[in-house]
Amino acid sequence: MSYKNMEELRKELDLLDNELIKLVSKRFKFIEQAAIIKDDISKIRDNDRIEDIIKRLRKLAKNNDISPDIVEKLWRYIIELSIELETEIFSKK
Repeated sequence: MSYKNMEELRKELDLLDNELIKLVSKRFKFIEQAAIIKDDISKIRDNDRIEDIIKRLRKLAKNNDISPDIVEKLWRYIIELSIELETEIFSKK
């Protein structure tokens, strides 16, 4: 894709951001459900699962022409936020 000017490009970025917010919201709704399902706070952080996710997403990044390092950093941040949310919800049960 090529764009004639920054305004045109920014409009596309804004549309993409709108879709990303919907997806992030959906993902965090799943995280909320996970907090409800789990019966022990120690099950919130699953390091083996985290590494499996990172490995899978690094491969997916390579297949989609994006830096695996960027994807890993982003997902580790998302995972940490997810753990924080799960912990907060679990603590309120």
